[in-house]
Amino acid sequence: MPEGQSLALAAQRLRPLVGEEVTEGVLEGSRIAAVESHGKQLLIRSDDGRTLRVHLGMHGAVRLRPPGGGQGRHVLRTAAGDAVIHHPTRYAVQRTALVRLRSGPDLLGDFAADEYLRRARLIDRPVGEMVMDQRVLAGIGNIVKSETLWRARIDPFARVSELDDETLLEIARVATEVLREGVAARGPLPRSIYKQSGRPCPRCRTPIRMARQGEALRSTYWCPACQS
Repeated sequence: MPEGQSLALAAQRLRPLVGEEVTEGVLEGSRIAAVESHGKQLLIRSDDGRTLRVHLGMHGAVRLRPPGGGQGRHVLRTAAGDAVIHHPTRYAVQRTALVRLRSGPDLLGDFAADEYLRRARLIDRPVGEMVMDQRVLAGIGNIVKSETLWRARIDPFARVSELDDETLLEIARVATEVLREGVAARGPLPRSIYKQSGRPCPRCRTPIRMARQGEALRSTYWCPACQS
C-alpha cells in the first residue's frame, strides 16, 4: 500500500504541470494551480476553485507521461505532460478549494503536535493500532508502523494510556524520519524488521515476531526483547 512518502513523491512528480491548462480530463478548461499531498491523499487544485481528490488505496500509482502519452480512465492532459492516476480508490472533484479532510496531522506537512496528542488520546488502544489510524496521524502504513516502533523501542501492544506525551511525540518524530528517508530514496522505505519474522533482530539478535492487530488484522512486526 502506498504510504505517505509515495504521495509526497507523487505531488513532486506532477508539480511541473502547475500553471498548465487542462485540455482533457475532469479539470478540463482550468489551469492547475497547485499539487499537494496530505498523508495518503493527493490534492490537485485548479484555478477555478475546484479540487481533484485522489486516494491510491492498495495498488494505486501516479505517473507523469509526455503530452498525449497518458492512457487509462484517469488522465489529465496538458501541453506540458499528462498526469495519469492508476487504480485509485477515490478520484473525485470537489467544487471548492477548501477540502475538509478528516485525517489527522500530516507528518510530512505542517505537523500540529497538540492536535496529534489530542486525537491519539481519544481512544485508549494498543499504540500499533493508534498510529495506523489516519484520523490520528496521516501517512502511516504497515511498514512505517513496524519500523517506527522498532526504532523507538516501543511495544506495539502497549496501550496509549501507558505512554506519556513525550513518548507519543517521539513516535511522530521517528515516523517522520522514516517517511523522509523514503522520500530521499525516491520511494523505497527503510526496512530493518518488516517482513523479517523469525530472523534475528538487527539490534539484539532475538527472533523477530509477527502478529495481527486491529479489526483489519494488519500485520505488525516487532522484537519481543528490545521492544518490551
